[in-house]
Amino acid sequence: MSGFFNHCKLQIGGIPYVLPGEVSGLLASGALMVDLRNEVEVSMRAFAVEKIIYLWYQDLNDRYEELPKDTPLILADAVGLRSKEALIFLKNHGYNNVASLAGGIADWEKDGFPVKNDKDQQMNGPCMCMLKPPHQKSPSSDSSCNP
Repeated sequence: MSGFFNHCKLQIGGIPYVLPGEVSGLLASGALMVDLRNEVEVSMRAFAVEKIIYLWYQDLNDRYEELPKDTPLILADAVGLRSKEALIFLKNHGYNNVASLAGGIADWEKDGFPVKNDKDQQMNGPCMCMLKPPHQKSPSSDSSCNP
């Protein structure tokens, strides 16, 4: 399977980046997606694909050997930064068929590819300190709130 990602349209500094539109065909050809985001991020918005493994980025150093070396891996995160770092780490540990999802789930969703949203996990509010689930009273309408 050497060179599985050589045909990817985007290659920067020897790192293959998979565009969201390329993922379906790669998964059908035997690749597996690895979502590096933590449980909270995944619970709010997840890739709606069947061939996926969840491995938190912060656990990569301790658990990378759980990933199959004989399967091409598409590393994904929120915007594509941690997946690039994970790709370099995995290459240094003998994983040769790895690529990073360009733009992470942000570009995936922006480009119209399927996501699973848990409406109970989504948050909203006028600023980060006032985020609440949508079924709770809005922070801006709470008379006891003094931002």
